[in-house]
Order: sequence, then structure tokens, then C-alpha cells
Amino acid sequence: MGHLMRHWLWFCLCIFSVAPLAATRFDVLAVEYPPFTTSKMADGGLAFQVLRQAFPDYRFKPMFVPPKRAYTMMQQGHWCLSFYPSPAGMPSNKIVLSEHQIVIGVIRLRQDSPLKWQQLSEFSGLRVALLRSGDNSPFATQFTQAGLQITYTETTQQSLDLLLRKRVDLAMYDDYNFNKLPTKTRDLLQFSDNHLLQTPVTLFTNPSCNDPLPKAVSPQTLPPALGPTNRRQQQPHSL
Repeated sequence: MGHLMRHWLWFCLCIFSVAPLAATRFDVLAVEYPPFTTSKMADGGLAFQVLRQAFPDYRFKPMFVPPKRAYTMMQQGHWCLSFYPSPAGMPSNKIVLSEHQIVIGVIRLRQDSPLKWQQLSEFSGLRVALLRSGDNSPFATQFTQAGLQITYTETTQQSLDLLLRKRVDLAMYDDYNFNKLPTKTRDLLQFSDNHLLQTPVTLFTNPSCNDPLPKAVSPQTLPPALGPTNRRQQQPHSL
């Protein structure tokens, strides 16, 4: 009997030693910014695709909230992972996930003159649509200090709609989404020659969390934007 019990215990030990452990799951803070992060795609968007490719042994659950709520949650420390950028001055780590650099600029209804600037104050008095953030966000503050009137939106689609309806004069937009617009829409618009910022797809991590992800990953490749670009050659100038 003891001999049989020893064999049974050995069999159980072997079974449980090779059984896969449950993958660690992380909630990831995100806002509606299609196609990178969006609740309208089953997998959460392109950013979540490359995140899962980079960390196949982990599970990630998108947690979509409005931009201002994301900003507040991060300020209060109620987060561990986020695709929404951490507020300026807040301790955070960054994991670069993509090889593709996303250019953030502004768009307007097409004019004959190029859309470029040396100082944002050249647009003083104009109306600009920006994704909502905290009231003291340095990104938004640069526009108010330059004399622009900000209209906050919850999505880039809302910003585009306001621009097409002439409710604003400028709208923050990125080159990836711009190049994917229908040709008929894109031909009505201009993307700025210079840019506000340029960034890869980046995951922000809270150093206060107990289960940080590994920091070393191989950047993934994003699917190419569809359609020809109507942008001028990007200038190496940023604010």
C-alpha cells in the first residue's frame, strides 16, 4: 500500500510540475485613440496588439476611461500600466513597443500656404481642438500661453468633426491616422510641416506597483498606414 501511495504521489508531482501556471494579468489604462487604443476593436487596438506580441506570457485587460479621468487616476497613483502618457513630473518608467515613430502635429482645412510655425503664438486667437487632459497639463498650457482658444474633445474623431464643421481652426492629429483617412476627406485637409512631438508606441509603468513587467523587449512593427500621404516632408523641428 505504501509503495502504491509513493507512486501516486510521484505521478501527481510530475503532472503539477509540467502544468502551465496561470498567466499574470494586468489592467492597462487607455483612452479612445483609434486605431492604437480603442474599445471598438476586440483586441483593444494596435497598441495592445504589439503589447501582447512583446509579452506573450502575460494577459492584458484594456481599461478604457475618458482622458481627464485617466489623467486624474495617474496623478492619484491609481494605475500600474498605461498607454495614456504619465503627467509631467510624475515618476514613471517607459517601455518602447514599436519601431514606428508616430508624429503628432496639427491639421486644418486646406489652404494654399504651408502649415508651419516657428512659435505657437503665430496662431494666437485661433481655436484648436485637443484631447481632454488635466487643467494644468503642460501640453495644453503651451497653447493657452500662446493665445489659442482650446476646445477639449474626448476622441480624435470629435476633433476632426469639429474642424470639418469649422467649429475650430486647428486640431491635434497624428500622421498615422491622417494617412488612413478616406482620400476625399484627406484632400480637404493639411497636416503641419513641423510637429508637436514624435513618439513610438510606448507603455508607461508605475514604479510603485509590485509586479512590473520586464523592461527589455524587442520593438514590434506596426501595420503600415494605408493610402498615399498628402503631407509635406517632415522637418526635424519640434516644440
